[in-house]
Amino acid sequence: MRLPFLPLILSLQALITPLVSAIFADEAYQVDYQHLLLGAPQRDTTFFHRPSATSKASLLYTLSEKLVLGAVNPKDGAVVWRQWLKDFKRDEDEKGFLKALGGQDVVVSAVGAEIQAWDAADGRLVWSRRGEGPVRSLEVVDIEGMKGDVVAVTEGNGKSFVTRLSAPSGEVAWKHEDVSSGDVPVAVLASSTHIYYLSLHSALLMGDKTKVTVLDILTGKQTSQTTLASDSEITSKDSIIHISSATSAPLLVWTDSMFKSMKINILGNKHITTVNIANKDSAEIESITVHAPRVANALPHFLVHYQTSTSHWAEVYHVDIAKGTAKLVFELPKLGGHGAFSTSTVDANVFFTRNTYSEVTLISSVSHGILDRWPVKTQSEGNLAVSEDISHAVSEVVSRDGSSFAVRSALALPFGDWVLIRNGDPVWVRPESLAGVVAVAFADIQSGADLAKELAVESHDNVLAAYIHRVRRHLRDLKEFPAWVRQIPSRVIGSFMGDKPGSQDQPLQRDGFGFRKILILATEKGRVTALDAGNQGRFIWSVQAAKIPVGSRWNVTSIEVEGDSALLLVAGAEAILIETLTGKTRAHPPGSVQGSTESYYPAHSQEGVQSFIPVSPDGTPSKIAPHSIGKTATIVTRKPSGSITGWVLKDGLELAPAWEFSPAPGEEIIALTSRPPHDPVASIGKALGDRNVLYKYLSPNLLLVTAVSVAASTASIYLLDTITGLVLFTTTHSGVDTGKPIPTTFAENWFAYSLFSDPSLPSANSSTAPLPKAHQLIITELYESPLPNDRGPLGSTANFSSLDTLPLPHALSAAYVIPAPISHLTTTSTLQGITPRALLATLPSLAALISIPLPFLSARRPVGRDPTSAEQEEGLFRYTPQLEFNPQWVVSHKREVLGLKGVTSTPTLMESTSAVVAWGEVDVFGTRVSPIGAFDTLGRGFSRIQLIGTVLALGLGTAVLGPMVRRKQINGMWTS
Repeated sequence: MRLPFLPLILSLQALITPLVSAIFADEAYQVDYQHLLLGAPQRDTTFFHRPSATSKASLLYTLSEKLVLGAVNPKDGAVVWRQWLKDFKRDEDEKGFLKALGGQDVVVSAVGAEIQAWDAADGRLVWSRRGEGPVRSLEVVDIEGMKGDVVAVTEGNGKSFVTRLSAPSGEVAWKHEDVSSGDVPVAVLASSTHIYYLSLHSALLMGDKTKVTVLDILTGKQTSQTTLASDSEITSKDSIIHISSATSAPLLVWTDSMFKSMKINILGNKHITTVNIANKDSAEIESITVHAPRVANALPHFLVHYQTSTSHWAEVYHVDIAKGTAKLVFELPKLGGHGAFSTSTVDANVFFTRNTYSEVTLISSVSHGILDRWPVKTQSEGNLAVSEDISHAVSEVVSRDGSSFAVRSALALPFGDWVLIRNGDPVWVRPESLAGVVAVAFADIQSGADLAKELAVESHDNVLAAYIHRVRRHLRDLKEFPAWVRQIPSRVIGSFMGDKPGSQDQPLQRDGFGFRKILILATEKGRVTALDAGNQGRFIWSVQAAKIPVGSRWNVTSIEVEGDSALLLVAGAEAILIETLTGKTRAHPPGSVQGSTESYYPAHSQEGVQSFIPVSPDGTPSKIAPHSIGKTATIVTRKPSGSITGWVLKDGLELAPAWEFSPAPGEEIIALTSRPPHDPVASIGKALGDRNVLYKYLSPNLLLVTAVSVAASTASIYLLDTITGLVLFTTTHSGVDTGKPIPTTFAENWFAYSLFSDPSLPSANSSTAPLPKAHQLIITELYESPLPNDRGPLGSTANFSSLDTLPLPHALSAAYVIPAPISHLTTTSTLQGITPRALLATLPSLAALISIPLPFLSARRPVGRDPTSAEQEEGLFRYTPQLEFNPQWVVSHKREVLGLKGVTSTPTLMESTSAVVAWGEVDVFGTRVSPIGAFDTLGRGFSRIQLIGTVLALGLGTAVLGPMVRRKQINGMWTS
């Protein structure tokens, strides 16, 4: 009788045991996502290169506009390694340098004064050397006996230096000092025997002459110096359009400002070839670009690319090294639109690849005949379509038995994206346009918006018209019925197995947990992109909302979402309305663009209707529409004088100043922080361990003002009442490094901020020696009274007015020394505010995002003693001035998230969970944060199949054992 039950027991145990272990499975990398970016690639610092002499495949290297050095796998576009060199940046327009030599296993970069060699395969630092000042030029030597040596031009203390560094260690081999005063260093070039140092010398009348100094490559001694007559064309470094020494003929090309003539000089020779530029288009020439091979043993051939606003063409030149001249050999025909040329070498042969939006063409430098051509297929990945314009390209050519060729080209698009095309077929798209995010917002998927519009139409028609409209609507709905039926199996399977993370075929529709949201991001290049926040950050759409000039930055102040529309508010009175589902640009809101308006202030009327109040550059609000804001609302603006002003309604239409606040003399306001728009309060009091209540100081009219004094190295925090302008609380910190960010956040009845200053903590010993500066995280909690069960001066008053005598809050503060600087602070946000909050902080030095539970920051932690039993029950523990970051707080896990500048959180339908996105200069990272655990959802590791199998097994066991038990009971009754 026992044997039949043994398989049943074993099967039940097999079902239940893995169920227990799967409940606590880590969901890292399942619910979070990261767009690991490099930034838009630069023209002169992007190339294909084999990471070692034995490697058969090349990697794609770039030093981007964000100064991120990285290697990309051309097969799939994945980042192999990357290094962010921003810390070495000295100038805002710093572009940096990146060089590599064929057959060498390192790439050499220079940013600011730092010259570094990196392992080309894995990105490890090989050596680093700091120059006397910013690096102005960089070159890698390709000569036997000193292959891979680096020659750099640095500028410091009013002097220029040419330095040669040895390849293995970066040690200085020799250094040459330019004794000429006032010369502007331009470039350094290397040939097989000499180093050429180029500088600009101011002419007597106008323009600059080009001075070429020849140095011995072994000793660095000056051997000769010549001056080229270029003062009639060269007025600055920008007049020089090309400098290269990769071939056996070091090349210098410059033009005049009107692009009427082009001058070519082969260094080492005084002869200058003059080319009269023939404009083949009615439009003016916008740019001239020279493309020459990067390999020393390549044929001395180069291509000149002419670009206008409507067309482009090219000319190919051959260099006669003996005569020192350049000769036009053939021309490439004019084509419409923007195009890009790139140079590739196979042995000594030089090839030019021409990329347009419709075709890829391969030409040899020897003849104008087309070797091969491929039509370009339209690329679309997540509705991210290739633009017709191409900024620049790099290509790699492979010769197949000398008669056929294969070409892959990496194209940089004007808005920042990077596309690789192989023989005309798009292979991958890197969304580098996401780098440089300036504003973000979450939008709910409005699944029922269309139905609501249809019902609204029917409600305004007569009975017959409404009935006909409804019948037609139902007939249209029937067209979707077959697709809905086909989705039933996948939905059923998905409900048991769970949807595959990042699946591209998941329809964009709301889920029952509120995790599926549309994440809208605006970037500094004028790009607006929508991501599916609940589906691994998949692209929904991406549009170019504004045309931003090169070197400028799109300053989007905020994104306001209402229903299925998102309004982008841009500094300078510009406003753009975009549909959240499609990315289509709608009409601008009435009166949204005013010439004298600097920005807009979002506000709500008493009926909840959103409107925008224009604010002029002097901080004065303009006349507003009737009933656009509540009668008792106050608007706070900043003035150029350094003060802030509170404005109230006067006569229902105009805003009049009610108060003005100025910080202490010598201080400057750097930030204003208010409570977030969605800040629900679940309880007006803090329940203590002894069952008493400490009432919170809650007011919607609070404003946190941060001001600094650079001269005194102080930072002050002011808490204002926005109705009266009264200062409710203030504190000042000394010894503050005002050059570092001071992030702040404000929620419910507490605020937190971080700064780098002298610790306000007592020294551990009795000496009077000052403590060193440290990064601090400070939190202040506001209560109505220091006594439990006491409402303070308000007593049991149900309502109060700020215009009456306003009671001051009882403030409790605590400071913590933290191990890493914080660049931005915010809090988690839930639907009802029941879940305890967590503090979200970005750590730029660790490239991470952390979530700090508030109990660890509580200002009520006992100081100098252990907590009582009541305090322990409340969750308090002994105060320690050092706050170490628990690795479990790092919500970005092992991900390296570069360039974080801001964090935005939004509630989901699950009270335990907030949707969070971190963004900034480089990466975009999204996740879900549950401060006290996901108590209202089942984890991804929970097996529904095992649960159903367990229930079925128990049901089967009951069905089998039931008759046996009844039979045993009956037999027992007969035998008793």
